[in-house]
Amino acid sequence: MPRRKAESSEVGENELGRLVNFGFSRQTIDRLVSAGVKSLRHILLFNAEELQELLGSPDTDLPRRLINTARELLAESPMAVSARERVEALSRMPVLKTGVDGLDNAVGGLRFGASHEFAGEFGTGKTIMALQTAIASISQFGFNVVYIDTEKTIDHYLDSQLLRSMCNRFGVDYEKMISDHLYVYNPATVDDLEDFIKLKLTDLVINNNAKVIVVDSITALYRAQFRGRERLAERQQRLHYVLDWLRRLTIRLGVLVIYTNQVMTSPTGYIEVKMPVGGNVLAHTVNARWLMVRASKSKGEGVMRALDVPGLPPGFEVKYVIGDDGLH
Repeated sequence: MPRRKAESSEVGENELGRLVNFGFSRQTIDRLVSAGVKSLRHILLFNAEELQELLGSPDTDLPRRLINTARELLAESPMAVSARERVEALSRMPVLKTGVDGLDNAVGGLRFGASHEFAGEFGTGKTIMALQTAIASISQFGFNVVYIDTEKTIDHYLDSQLLRSMCNRFGVDYEKMISDHLYVYNPATVDDLEDFIKLKLTDLVINNNAKVIVVDSITALYRAQFRGRERLAERQQRLHYVLDWLRRLTIRLGVLVIYTNQVMTSPTGYIEVKMPVGGNVLAHTVNARWLMVRASKSKGEGVMRALDVPGLPPGFEVKYVIGDDGLH
C-alpha cells in the first residue's frame, strides 16, 4: 500500500536532503516535497521549464542546477550506448504473457519499457483486456498496477465475478490484489489527469513498485473537454504532453503502459473504416497499436487487428474469445 503522507514526506526529505550539501536551500527542498517530488529520480523526469513552473522560480538557473546535480548523484549523465548494449538491455526487460494465446504467440507478449494500445468500439473487450494485463502482471512479476479510469468503467468490474474468476485463472489472491496491488484513480478533468501523472503516479512508480500503468481510455477526457474544431490543436498538444510524460516513465523507469482507446468512423471511398481517435499524436507515440473488433456483441468472438505492431504486417489478425474468466 502507499505510505502514509507523513512517512512519504519523510522519505522525500531524507533523500532530497542531500541537496543541501550542494548549495540548495531547505525552502527549495520543501517546495519539491510538498509538490510530490520526493526523489532524485523524480527530478530527472522533469525538464528545466517544468521545474521552473513547479518551484515558481524566476528563471531556469535553479531548475537546471537541480537536474544536473541529480544526474551527478545518480551517475546518470546523458550518453549513447552501442547498439549491442541496447539489444542486451532490451533482452533483460520483462515480457508479460497476456493469456491471449494468439497475441502471445505472435509477438511474445507485451514488453515492459513500452506502450501498447487496444482500441475498439464499446463492448469489444478493451477494459477486460486491460484488467487481464493487470492481473497477469501481478501473477507473473508481483508488480503493482495503477489503473487510471477516465470513463468510470472499472467500478463495474472491481467486485465482479469476472475479476474474481480472472484472479483464479492467473493464481492471484483476489482480496490481496484489491488491497495491496491495484490502485485506481478516476480523474474528472484533463488537469487532474496531467497533474496526477506528473506527480502522484510517478511517485507510486518510484516508491511503491507500480510498474504497470493502465489508462482507460486515453482520449476520453480530451474529446469531451476540448470541444470544437477551433480547439483541436490545443487538444492534440495537451494529449501529446500527457503521452510524453508516460513515455518518459517507459524510458527511465521501464514501466509497461496499456492504453485503451475509442474509435471513430473514417470514410474511405465507398466504405467506412473504424480507426482509433487521437490522430498522429497517438500514432507516433504509442509503441504497438491493436484494433479490437467484434462482428456481433451477442457472441464472444472477436479479432485483434495489428495497426502498427513491430514485427507484424499491418492487418495481421489475432482471434480472441471473451470468457467468464477473461480473454482467451
